[in-house]
Amino acid sequence: MATAGPRPSLGGVETGWVAGSATSARRRTPLAGELLVLAALLVGYDWVRRLASVQERLAVAHGLTILHAENGVDLHLERISNAWLTTHHGLSQLAAGYYQYTHVTAALIVLAAAWIRRPDAYPRARNALVLTNVVALVVFALYPTAPPRLLPAAGYIDSVARVFGSASAPIPDQYAALPSLHLAWATWVAVVGGMLVRRRVLRWLLWLYPLTTGLVVVATANHYLVDVGTGVVVGLAATWVTGALTVGGRTVPEEAQPAPSIP
Repeated sequence: MATAGPRPSLGGVETGWVAGSATSARRRTPLAGELLVLAALLVGYDWVRRLASVQERLAVAHGLTILHAENGVDLHLERISNAWLTTHHGLSQLAAGYYQYTHVTAALIVLAAAWIRRPDAYPRARNALVLTNVVALVVFALYPTAPPRLLPAAGYIDSVARVFGSASAPIPDQYAALPSLHLAWATWVAVVGGMLVRRRVLRWLLWLYPLTTGLVVVATANHYLVDVGTGVVVGLAATWVTGALTVGGRTVPEEAQPAPSIP
């Protein structure tokens, strides 16, 4: 009977990645099927949200509620960071590019690496990513939320629109600030990416990605602090529910032995 090798951990949180045997490691899910899942993930989610009716007034009311609640406890990071970023043109452009391009790119790179390097555990990672989208879609349907940049007369500067331009007509996607899908995906990247590397220091460094993403989405006036927090929670919960992440020693019922890791 094969024995399980040491499992990497992030403090009190263990990654639930169990590498399969040499035989199971070669047993990858069909690429065509995975591309269909990916298409549904990237296209279907946005398509469903665009079909939803635009509840602009309700979304703005929810956004103002969040902002007023944060202001009530003297949390003004959105306004402070947005004002600071606006006065630094070069950083504003860099942040806008980061917001536009790293979200999907980083997730696709890690997803592809998981399919290639950890085919036995890849389905758990993919299912976690799909689950984050499903949860975000449900929250959007129940509680549409306008981001700070869309609050009327609130004084926020849309850094991304300044660099890339913006559509004149509102679309539902703009009112899905809660939770931050950028942060949910970034958390997924940190968890799953940590499963692909051997060195603990690299696993810790991967958490700089969601940290940086959180700073960017707030400073560009695309999200509130609560969006960042709930996005991280959704990402962690999705990876835990699907077995990609374990807490408190929960194990995945799978006999396995270690497979080579990316150094």
